[in-house]
Amino acid sequence: MGDRLAVAEHSRVDNSWTVFRGDQIGTMLGKWMWDTRDKSDSRPVAMVASTVSSKMLRAVGEKEGFRFEETLTGFKWIGSRSVELGENEGYNVLFGYEEAIGFCCGDVINDKDGVSAAGVFAELARAVYGKGGTMKGFMQGLYDEFGEFVTNNGYFFCHDKEVVKSIFNKIANGGKYMDDVGGYKITGIRDLGLGYDSSTDDKKPRLPVDAASPMLTLNFENGCCAQFRASGTEPKFKYYIELRGQRGETRLVVEENLRRMSAVLLEVLLEPEKNGLRR
Repeated sequence: MGDRLAVAEHSRVDNSWTVFRGDQIGTMLGKWMWDTRDKSDSRPVAMVASTVSSKMLRAVGEKEGFRFEETLTGFKWIGSRSVELGENEGYNVLFGYEEAIGFCCGDVINDKDGVSAAGVFAELARAVYGKGGTMKGFMQGLYDEFGEFVTNNGYFFCHDKEVVKSIFNKIANGGKYMDDVGGYKITGIRDLGLGYDSSTDDKKPRLPVDAASPMLTLNFENGCCAQFRASGTEPKFKYYIELRGQRGETRLVVEENLRRMSAVLLEVLLEPEKNGLRR
């Protein structure tokens, strides 16, 4: 299949391999598309990613000046929103991606396309290698500029839909959401099951609401974003937890901070043992 792109880099120095995650490839491609854009095009630039993808490209957009939008998971949402931004709102949509190694470069095909993405990544690699660099070093340069983004994504097996419902109901608490989780202060909540978003003026989400397929996003004061949803096709309760480190913090420090925080969030919010959730 040619709809996805995976990237790994071999080091001739120590004979090691670096396998890049989908979020890393997406961030590198997005930054390259921005840097090499047609600057004679007067339209404002936008990029799109699924909400469970890394927030690193959003951080790039906030600094560089392009619009970044999130959609629900899947390219039917990413592609549709890209078309709306381009045709209805006058944006030059350069890039869209999802963390599951799906990428859309440009607006010729509003779907994931590994062939065109490979071509664009080859252009980026040629430019980096031409200056004596490596892709691993290029990615580290982005981390140095925007902070380390570390993720902890996984799932629990859950065969009882009522358990999933009870977990979300406990967190929502009848609309009286908690202010913190185990001492970690919450700064933003989006509940796509009940239709609540603390970041909007009317407190309503801009993404589609579906009580049958709830999805909860919690943003924390320390830069962490934690998202929870049940799989629509498998007996899995999925979680996506990402922590953005401060500039200058090493990856090892951010990884340890995320490890400790993830353990607290999963235990307090999901109560795996009590709810019979199995890793």
